This record gives sequence, C-alpha cells and structure tokens, in this order.
Amino acid sequence: MSVTTLKRIALVAMILNYIGAFIPGTPIWLQWLGCLAAPVFFYCVAWGVDKTHNKRFYFQRLYLCSILMSLVNLILSIVVQKTSLATTVTSNIFSTLFACIFFIQIVEYGRKHPRKRNRLWLTYAFWQITFAILWALLYEVVGVPYAFLKLASAVSGSVLTCEGGLLYVLMGAIFYYTKEDKRTLAISYFILCLVFFLNSAFGLWGRLFMLLGGDLLVAFMEIITGLVLWGASFRPLFDITHMLNNDFQWMILAALPLILCCNGERGRGKKYFYYVFYPAHIYVLWFLGSVILR
Repeated sequence: MSVTTLKRIALVAMILNYIGAFIPGTPIWLQWLGCLAAPVFFYCVAWGVDKTHNKRFYFQRLYLCSILMSLVNLILSIVVQKTSLATTVTSNIFSTLFACIFFIQIVEYGRKHPRKRNRLWLTYAFWQITFAILWALLYEVVGVPYAFLKLASAVSGSVLTCEGGLLYVLMGAIFYYTKEDKRTLAISYFILCLVFFLNSAFGLWGRLFMLLGGDLLVAFMEIITGLVLWGASFRPLFDITHMLNNDFQWMILAALPLILCCNGERGRGKKYFYYVFYPAHIYVLWFLGSVILR
C-alpha cells in the first residue's frame, strides 16, 4: 500500500469523524472510525519529511497553514460569542504536525552538533515549558479566551499546547524514526496506545495529579499531555460507557495494521489537496451542523 492510498483511507476516516463531531444525532461510532485519521496522517508526514524536495518550504507551508487556521478559528469563536451558536471550531492538526517536525529537527540538529546539544535542549525545554505554564495561567486564572491562546500556540510552535499535546508529537517522532523498522514501530506505537488506554480505563494519571494539586495542575497536565484527566477520581474504574463515549483515543491502536501495510512509496496524488480539504471540510460540516441543522 502506497502513502497516497493510506492518505485516502485517512481522508475518509477524517470526514466520518467530523460528521460525527458536528452533525447532530449522528452515531458515536463515526468518531471511533475517525480515530484512524490522525495517526495515519502523522505516519504519512513522517515519510513526506524525508521525500520532499524542499524541506524549508515544507515547514513554512505547515507553519502558515497552522496560523491561518488558528486565525479562522478565532474569528469563528468571536462569531459564536456574539450569536446563539453552541459550538465553534478548535481543531488544527497543522499546528501539531509543525510542532512535531520542529521537534524532530531539534533532535537532528543536536545529533549533528553534539557540542551545542545540551544548550539547545535546555533552551528548547525552557521555551516550551514556560509557554505551557503561561498558557495554563492565562486560561485558568486570567480567563483569556481559548481561541486567542490557540493562535499564540500556533505562532510559537508549541509542542505542549498544540492539538493532541505532547503524546501526539511523540507519536509523530516515533513514526519518523521507526518507519523503516516495522517491529520497533509496532512495539513503540502499542506502548503509546497503552498510555491512552490505561488513562481511559483507570484514570491513573488524572487521579495522581488530582491528589498532588488543584485544578490548575490538572489543567496544565491535561493541556501538555493530550490526555483526558478531568473527573478521573470521581468515575468508576474501567467504566466502559466512559471509554466508548467520552475518552476513546485509545482506539487509535486500530490504525496500526494499516500503517504496517504501507510500503513507503509515494504514489500519485495532488500535492496541495489535503492542505485545502482539511480545513474546508471542517468549516463546511461545522456550518451545516451548527447553523443549518441546529
């Protein structure tokens, strides 16, 4: 299976996911199927980084798309506040893809310049953690609107406050460094999915952070990890209803067989189609579900 074929499968899964997210009355299993989309696209990008003819232009394209989508999301959030609409758009996987690629470039630069590695990682870690703490304080204490902060996150290239958080960025990095070693890829990806499963089934991390501190700590950890932590100490262990209807990110494991079938060949496809289709179909479905069918 080529990378292009894999992208097309992810495209269908993505459409089903946002139909389930935005159209009232649709079954939850549409979003279960939608869990296939993100990991498959991350895997395709892992191949795309190596095979692109101009990496700098590739990075710039993702970065600009991330900022533009954040701006549109911000405008929609303002519209929602001034009307009786109930939901807005918060999705922006462009920001996560850019943060992931930037993270990989930091790793690669450190490998090529070992004398600068420690200073580079200290600077990078300080920047990322400081921004995430500031993000949490502004959101939870000051009350800065979420859409404004997501725009700031996109501009800064934040690894910890992008959609999906640190675990999604790590997922992209796992794919990049293991894409030619299917056994290592499968083991690494399974461990990542296990983190999501244990959190959904038992709420271990949420319970721990709720014991260690208050709402601000839980909010901060939820932002940077991409895990659902709220209410972990108040719901039963291994709550099937919760796992199937509220916190079902562990279902990304279903993408593994598709990923393992990919041969890494590019295949034929239009280069910029997905950059346009991704935001366009989200906004169309949001408008249909929030304005036309509400």
